[in-house]
Amino acid sequence: MSGRAFSRGVGEWVGSAEVYDAGGRFAGTGRDVRSVQADDRAGRVTVEVTFDGPFSLSGVYTIADHGSHRVYEGPLNVGFAEALGDGLVAAHNYWPDLGLSQRFFLMVLPDGTRQLSLALLSRGERLCWTVVGEYQRRPDPATTTPLTAEPAAEPSGDDPAGGRGQPLLLRSGCWSGRLQHLDTALEPAGTVDHVETVAADPVANDGRSFAIELSGLGFAGDASFTLMADGTEIWTPAGEVVGSAMLSGGRGLSGQFHHTADGLRMWRREVASRDGTMKAVLYLWYRGEQCLGAVYGTLAFDPA
Repeated sequence: MSGRAFSRGVGEWVGSAEVYDAGGRFAGTGRDVRSVQADDRAGRVTVEVTFDGPFSLSGVYTIADHGSHRVYEGPLNVGFAEALGDGLVAAHNYWPDLGLSQRFFLMVLPDGTRQLSLALLSRGERLCWTVVGEYQRRPDPATTTPLTAEPAAEPSGDDPAGGRGQPLLLRSGCWSGRLQHLDTALEPAGTVDHVETVAADPVANDGRSFAIELSGLGFAGDASFTLMADGTEIWTPAGEVVGSAMLSGGRGLSGQFHHTADGLRMWRREVASRDGTMKAVLYLWYRGEQCLGAVYGTLAFDPA
């Protein structure tokens, strides 16, 4: 792999993150401030983090930037990340101060001023926290002007839709956009025009069943299937597409789906913006444990 780098993440970032516990219940909002500075001569990036919420974390770590991948050297954060594109990293890392491992993706949106992220923090294989983040670039670190990434009000812990009336990712309508296609070496391999249609199941009419249609998947054929939801989890009945995922506040999604006709598995991760107008997606495709490539980017929402 060569030529990839995460240069668009450099700068001052501030925003808020919705934090959910292991059962998918809203635990509180985390205020997140990050300073990301690059030393091009040394090939390193220094990150200063302050996170205050249901758990707290602050300190500094350095990143050795190797273009196609990054090594988190500590002391605050240790691990490894793939730079899948100029605006996307996917990491497996460890926070020693928390004693927690993390699976994480962060995408800088096309306008370069906002980021969306999804972090799954675990001890061993036991999920402890899910963090759904939305951040804005701060041109002047001294500014005190409120940023639109701040929530108008905190969601209720008893509302799986995060106070938004319905899960943003399961609204009836169409998500569409042109996504980047990466090959087995995670190198650019063109684009795909992706369309996802979501509709409440008119037969069940129970608010828990949805008819899903997908096209432009990049690795598998077009698919239609039924999805069940209870607010914090989604799953399928038997069919050509089967699998399940966790749903956090109706905005964050992570899970595995098997496309049986193609003999493939997709690790599907998504984060919707707080206003629900778009979502960042990262779809990694596997045959068994072999990664075949990825599809990623942003999709815009058109309500039904």
